[in-house]
Amino acid sequence: MTFKIGRNDPCPCGSGKKYKQCCANSPAQFVEPERKGHAGAVERAIDWLMNKHRKAVSVALAEMLFDELSPEEEDALKAQDLETWNSIQLNATEWLLAEGEILVHGEPKPVSEYLLGPGGPLFTVGQRRWIAQLAERPLRLYDVTDVVPGQQLTLCDSLDAEAPPIIVRERSGSQASLLGVRIGVRIMEVDDHYELSGAVYAFTHLTGPAVVARMRKAMDHFDGQASDRPHLLSSILQRQWLAQFFAPVPMPAFRDAYSGEPMLLITDHYRVKDRAALTQSLSAQSDVDGDRESAWNRFIDCKDGETRSVATINVETSADRVTVFYKTQRYADEGRVWFESVAGDAVRFLSRELSDPAGLLLNMPAGQPAKPADADGDLSPEALAELVEDTLRRMYAKWPDEPIPALAGKTPRQAIDTPAGLERVKGLLRLYEASEKQQAAQQGRRTISFDFLWQALGISRHGASE
Repeated sequence: MTFKIGRNDPCPCGSGKKYKQCCANSPAQFVEPERKGHAGAVERAIDWLMNKHRKAVSVALAEMLFDELSPEEEDALKAQDLETWNSIQLNATEWLLAEGEILVHGEPKPVSEYLLGPGGPLFTVGQRRWIAQLAERPLRLYDVTDVVPGQQLTLCDSLDAEAPPIIVRERSGSQASLLGVRIGVRIMEVDDHYELSGAVYAFTHLTGPAVVARMRKAMDHFDGQASDRPHLLSSILQRQWLAQFFAPVPMPAFRDAYSGEPMLLITDHYRVKDRAALTQSLSAQSDVDGDRESAWNRFIDCKDGETRSVATINVETSADRVTVFYKTQRYADEGRVWFESVAGDAVRFLSRELSDPAGLLLNMPAGQPAKPADADGDLSPEALAELVEDTLRRMYAKWPDEPIPALAGKTPRQAIDTPAGLERVKGLLRLYEASEKQQAAQQGRRTISFDFLWQALGISRHGASE
């Protein structure tokens, strides 16, 4: 099977033009006057390869894109829209130059070595350096922790929590929507700064964690030569990126951060028979904090020294209704026994409501955000903002000192002791702020500031720790 490039197809050099209007008619051996830097390196390489070894290139690209795919998966990949297919071709072309091999007179040849060897295309000095650097720079996975639109990205290695953050200059690809996203890229050294090579493998918020897990598992079981590891990780990254276009989206396995148990959204509904007695009973419990207005929370002392809520008791709009909310099945089963023993005859159990977070995401219409609980209520925009602000402050009250999986299990306060950890913490805060800004716009209220978390950690948005 071959990967046929027709004259009317997008040119694989990534120019955006049709192949017949770009590299198809370029004279293979023509050397333009010396231009600044590496400009034109990829175009010249593809031009030369397509003129000399069109069939071998087509076979190599087909193997990279379609190897091990079922006929249905291959059809789904080929059915992508033009913009998506252009990005697939661009990434595949760069892979060919950086890591690919083609058959030359029956023998496999690394493309980069072949291009730079005797008889290859006549590159400028800067172009030769670029092709050589493409082969040297590994394709790695990074977390985007900061974006200056139209200027630069800040990247942190997704697999190495101690690797220092890297700032790369990027004009067209530095979009605000990339904040918090994981991307596979090659980082190139250009003069006194870093740039992206061109290819970008972006993962969704749902697929990104699965890719990290797969790559970590591969590293744990890898017993080959160290020099082969980058190619292994690159292959996993590429295959998983392509799978996003034809495979079902994997739903995340939601788990309670402390217990590790599967997370469920469980709400027990009760009728209140004696409101005063219920209030008195809950107020007398040493492990319960709160009141009727703000809700009660039952807390437990955990082995890690932290205190966590395992049940939230809310008085509903109707005065004779109360609900108890739990996050796991065990918390709910044990919590019901506890609550009914404390409340006694003051309440009567009505029903239990159970929701799976993954199921809620799966059943949500595409492109439709989660509807805020108070969206249909009578709250004014300012009242809703005050409610959200109070909720956020309570939710994140202990956040600086809670272990975070994205920080390799460290607390934010621990993580900020290193440059790598500091940037990752800032990246999380920037993501929280961006999400809150979007949610506020959807709800028609003012945006709630996360300054209280920056101040709690003693860090600034742009400088070092204060």
